[in-house]
Amino acid sequence: METVLIDQFVVPEAAVEEFLRAAQYSASIVKTRAGFVEGNIFRRASGDGRVNVVTTAVWESQAAMEAARKSVAEEFEKAGFKPPQIMKGLGVQIERGIYHRASY
Repeated sequence: METVLIDQFVVPEAAVEEFLRAAQYSASIVKTRAGFVEGNIFRRASGDGRVNVVTTAVWESQAAMEAARKSVAEEFEKAGFKPPQIMKGLGVQIERGIYHRASY
């Protein structure tokens, strides 16, 4: 069964472009991992000076997602790319969920 990582972010409007550049960089690495099926970035202005961003990454299985998580973390470390620090510096809030996908 496919596993989907869904991250929901609340981004201050002034930081959205920098945040999206970081998200695209992250996605460029994630999508090269074995077991990756597809991913998307969704964006919606909330009208109160914040932007809602949702990212999805679909994996063939939970095991593929977990293996990718380890190798991605290693590559981020080598590159000096630190998503938690970036988000904190930009004032971004995150809610993460792992789901199992089935067609309807």
